[in-house]
Amino acid sequence: MKNFLLVTVDCDLRCNDVSLRQKSLDVLLGVFAEMRAAGHITWFVNENDFALTRNHESFLSEAIQRGDTLGVHDHFQRFKGRYERSSIRQFCRRSKKTLQEWLAQNGRNHEVIFHRNGSLVQHPAIYGKLKKLGYRVVSEVWPGQQGLDRDGYPAFDNRSIPAGIMPYRHDEENFQDYRSTKGHFLHVPIMHMRMVDLDFIQMKHWLELFASHSLDSGVLVWLFHPYEILNDDHTNISLERTQVLKSYLDKCRAEFKLTLANMEEFLSEFKIVFEKGER
Repeated sequence: MKNFLLVTVDCDLRCNDVSLRQKSLDVLLGVFAEMRAAGHITWFVNENDFALTRNHESFLSEAIQRGDTLGVHDHFQRFKGRYERSSIRQFCRRSKKTLQEWLAQNGRNHEVIFHRNGSLVQHPAIYGKLKKLGYRVVSEVWPGQQGLDRDGYPAFDNRSIPAGIMPYRHDEENFQDYRSTKGHFLHVPIMHMRMVDLDFIQMKHWLELFASHSLDSGVLVWLFHPYEILNDDHTNISLERTQVLKSYLDKCRAEFKLTLANMEEFLSEFKIVFEKGER
């Protein structure tokens, strides 16, 4: 059985110093290179909030040169828990268009199809507009968990969804139907969120569930953010947390025998192809 670990970094930078934001991204690039993970990372770019195509071009250039996957990460705080399709479309269209144009200018003229909602917000109106914008792969269902957005509005409630589920297909209304096999979106569920407290007990549980279901391959998604590599007051890089990240990546490979993959590699490995007009 071959199990995959998808390391996904949501590019919320969450510090006032642009140079420190860049440093956090560079440190992560360095860690991934040292740990032989370069080219196997998925970066969800928060363009609307942090303008990475303007402020952090060197990071984006290095990521695409390595072969990492780029997606878009949109936070919806400005909507205060009320998701109207017209305003969502304008907001999400701007981030995708900006990243798409930057990629084209840098010789990567291909469609961005990967998206993750900020705070793991789940709502039919959001998925409806993501569909219109051409996104095909989403990843914000976190089995067994519930949460709020950054302003305290309800974001998601996945307590009825069991651990160990594999990616599934759905449309805008049935995003929690983990048994669904048809639909516009492929949903890649999250095993763990946050960096320095990676839950290896939960990871073992998911792997045991994959084995009990007699799966040939299983998929684990680990989500964290660049600001988690900073110290508590977000004024400098934490060397301790940097070392923890390295040790975790080593343990995932050595002890759990996981194969690192980005989202595009995962689609290729599982032979998932989206035909034009497919649902």
